[in-house]
Amino acid sequence: MWALKSSSLMEQYMRCLISVLYFLFNIIATKFDCCIGHSPKALCRKEEREALLNFKRGIHDPSNGLSSWVSDHEECCNWEGILCHNTTGHVLKLNLRRDVHQGASRFGGEISSSLLDLKHLQYLDLSGNDFRRINIPKFFGSLSNLRYLNLSRAGFGGVMPHQLGNLSKLHYLDIRDSYYNRSNSLNGEDLEWISGLPFLVYLDMTYVNLSRASNWLQVMNKLHSLSVLLLSSCDLSAIDPLPHVNFSSLINLDLSYNDLTTSSFDWFADLISLTTLNLASNEIHGEVPSGLRNMTSLRFLDLSNNYFVGSLPDWLFHITNLEHLDLGSRGFVSNNKFEGKLPNDIGNLTSITYLDLSFNSLEGEVPRSLGNICSFQLSNFSYYRPRKSLEFLSLGGNQLSGSFPNTLGECKSLINLNLGMNRLSGPIPISLGGISSLRYVNIRENFFKGTLSEKHLTNLTSLEELDASSNLQLSVQVSSNWTPPFQLSRLDLGSCLLGPQFPAWLQTQKYLDFLYMPNAEISGVIPAWFWTRSYSTVDLGSNNFTGPLPQISSDMAELDLSNNMFYGTLSSMLCRRTKEENLMGDLDVSGNLLSGKLPDCWMYWRELAMLNLGNNNLTGEIPSSMSSLIWLSSLHLHNNRLSGDVPVSLKNCSNLSVLDLSENEFTGSIPAWMGNFNGKFIEFFWSDETTQTPGLMVLLLHSNKFNGSIPPELCHLRSLQILDLGNNNLSGSIPGCFGNFSSMIKPSNSTFFPFNNGRNFGFQTKDTATVVMKGLEYEYDNNLGLLSGIDLSSNKLSGGIPEELTSLHGLRFLNLSHNHLQGNIPVKIGDMTSLESLDLSINRLSGVIPQGMATMSFLSYLNLSYNNLSGEIPSGTQLRGFSPFNFIGNPELCGAPLTDNCGEDGKPKSPIPDNDDTEDNGWIDIKWFCLGIPWGFVVGFWAIMAPLAFKGAWRHAYFRFLEEMKYKILG
Repeated sequence: MWALKSSSLMEQYMRCLISVLYFLFNIIATKFDCCIGHSPKALCRKEEREALLNFKRGIHDPSNGLSSWVSDHEECCNWEGILCHNTTGHVLKLNLRRDVHQGASRFGGEISSSLLDLKHLQYLDLSGNDFRRINIPKFFGSLSNLRYLNLSRAGFGGVMPHQLGNLSKLHYLDIRDSYYNRSNSLNGEDLEWISGLPFLVYLDMTYVNLSRASNWLQVMNKLHSLSVLLLSSCDLSAIDPLPHVNFSSLINLDLSYNDLTTSSFDWFADLISLTTLNLASNEIHGEVPSGLRNMTSLRFLDLSNNYFVGSLPDWLFHITNLEHLDLGSRGFVSNNKFEGKLPNDIGNLTSITYLDLSFNSLEGEVPRSLGNICSFQLSNFSYYRPRKSLEFLSLGGNQLSGSFPNTLGECKSLINLNLGMNRLSGPIPISLGGISSLRYVNIRENFFKGTLSEKHLTNLTSLEELDASSNLQLSVQVSSNWTPPFQLSRLDLGSCLLGPQFPAWLQTQKYLDFLYMPNAEISGVIPAWFWTRSYSTVDLGSNNFTGPLPQISSDMAELDLSNNMFYGTLSSMLCRRTKEENLMGDLDVSGNLLSGKLPDCWMYWRELAMLNLGNNNLTGEIPSSMSSLIWLSSLHLHNNRLSGDVPVSLKNCSNLSVLDLSENEFTGSIPAWMGNFNGKFIEFFWSDETTQTPGLMVLLLHSNKFNGSIPPELCHLRSLQILDLGNNNLSGSIPGCFGNFSSMIKPSNSTFFPFNNGRNFGFQTKDTATVVMKGLEYEYDNNLGLLSGIDLSSNKLSGGIPEELTSLHGLRFLNLSHNHLQGNIPVKIGDMTSLESLDLSINRLSGVIPQGMATMSFLSYLNLSYNNLSGEIPSGTQLRGFSPFNFIGNPELCGAPLTDNCGEDGKPKSPIPDNDDTEDNGWIDIKWFCLGIPWGFVVGFWAIMAPLAFKGAWRHAYFRFLEEMKYKILG
């Protein structure tokens, strides 16, 4: 989807690069009379040949790329990568450029100072090699005739040598570092040496760490000839004011992916020659710098992924040369917050080919003038002077409303269209199907309705990706024998109306890699031909599919068949041995009718990172082969009938972030080794860097038969955010070290859980967990990362509530109800300011309610009933706004919201009833009340229904009465 943007960006870079190289070539060719090719008259200088051979001796050459460099081949001017002067024979050019992605052919080793004997060398290119982070040789600064020096992505590290500033004739300098390996990266503390390069036209220092180079802008300002300056991803954080701009000849300026915060770019106003400006992915706040209005030559402007606010500036749409405009944000992270309506002046951008305004706060309808851009471009097309047309349009992630912009049908060159995640409504116009150039279409999460038919799709011969998901009233209707004109690689029709038949036309899609059709009202058995294809991702969850689980390709990485009616055992899918390694990373078959024991063949699925088998009828124990799942990050086995002890072999799954064994029949004590789930160090396969996985963040063991005490080793889980041990037979006291849960001390601000299997660490995906909060059961998915809580309810825990728990200021729910806890409520409980739900009911707590609880402003659920609390309920609207039922069962408690007022002694004015059964605190009455409810319902139900069932006359009279009442009410 983003390939088009990269292509456009690269096109701009290449345009500048070609201009610079053409300029350099003319200088060299004119001034030094250098020929292209090898002249038969050129004779290699002996001393220069020896210098090259000495250079070769230090080079590691795994692919024998320098095989022509041999001593018995005296004419070194014909060697690979060498160009000589056609008259003098001096070596002018040494080009050992390699493809950075082809490791086997890359040079390495040491660089010999014998290159100093090439006194006439003007061109040196060592880019794309791998010198294993050795320093750039200082002697390069003595190659005084160099005009061109390219060391980009060559694996150099350390501090850039200031001796490079001696290359006073240099026109081109490229020392771009490698983005994927920041260890021992190139860096610079003082760039003053660059001012010694007065003829420099092109400078690329992308990925070089310049965080300590505070003088970078002042130094660049001294380069009067500079046309191209690329400083992307250089850790720049500040821009000092420029009193006067000297480098006004700049054509291309790239400061993207830094930490720039200021929006005061007054000096921009003098860069009137600039055609390319990239400030993407910084932290620039405020409105768009007004200095940009003077850049009337701009063709490329990228301000995406910043923190710009306000309305879109009017002057921006009068820079009529703009071809590429990006004001959007990436993915689902909305940084820029442009607001207001899209101006009609957007139609002035008659040269635009790439327009991205995604993930802002724009509202209103899409103006017709946007489509008029394409009409203008078509009407001004000339065979001799062709104009480019709009190819990329992304307005997704805003609040745009109204109907589908019909005028977009004029954009016959459109390749990528993104209108997803807005409030657009109505039918999808047939004119969309007339844009045969479309490859990527995203209209997801809108309010489109009606039918998406063959008429919309028949002419889309280039279509590769289609996402129309989450348009709940949109129906996809095509004939059963329809053959599409396209070959899709990605299709997402989730939460659209596709059923009840499985789409037969998918059989024609030979290159389909990602398929999402959850909640599409499809039923029946999935056709056998579907599983003969190779997919990366298939999501068919929340439909009405039935039958046994299928046998799947070993290439599949993600499969979701959850919430269907598949039956049978797991063995048919999982225990079939294949010659190829299974690449499955995410498997979800929860919410089906699966039965039988967990298969003992998990050794065939070593790449699994997420496994969800919950809400089935699985039985037996956890098999020992699950210890093979060393990359498992999330394991859900909840709501089955699994039993036995938790096997010690499971501790081999040390990468777990989510472990849900709730609602089963597990017995024994909670294993102490669970406290060792603190992640592990992994090494990225693409570099030498290592990182540590986060460790266990969610532990759900509620509704089992665990006994014994809570192991204090759980306190070692520094990443734990949710702990639910409720509804077991646990005894003993609550460990005071629970106050050491560091991830609960501060509120979490991340909505995502990390997903890692060694190959994909850093990718983020949603996970799910069901927790009881505020007295109700909730299933959290997208916001799971924000949740933090502890549930130890319905056990046999005794002792007091540890004071240490009150240090967990990020906790959002705490449930200690239905235990035998004694003592006072901790005085500092009011410090737990993030608490939304607190349940301490049905214990033996005594003393007064701490005054600090009256200031817990987020607390929306509180239950202190059936304890031995006394005194006056603290004043303040926070506590007194709760129902009296949240405090009942505490005879010595008084004050609002209870009806008993407090006397001067702080005790209820009403007589305190005798309570002989202090052990149960009135809980016995609740038990009888709860037991009486179902019997009362049964008796009452049959008292009314039995006569109707056995007396026909009564039954007819009753239904006649209902009919008469319906007509009276409805007229």
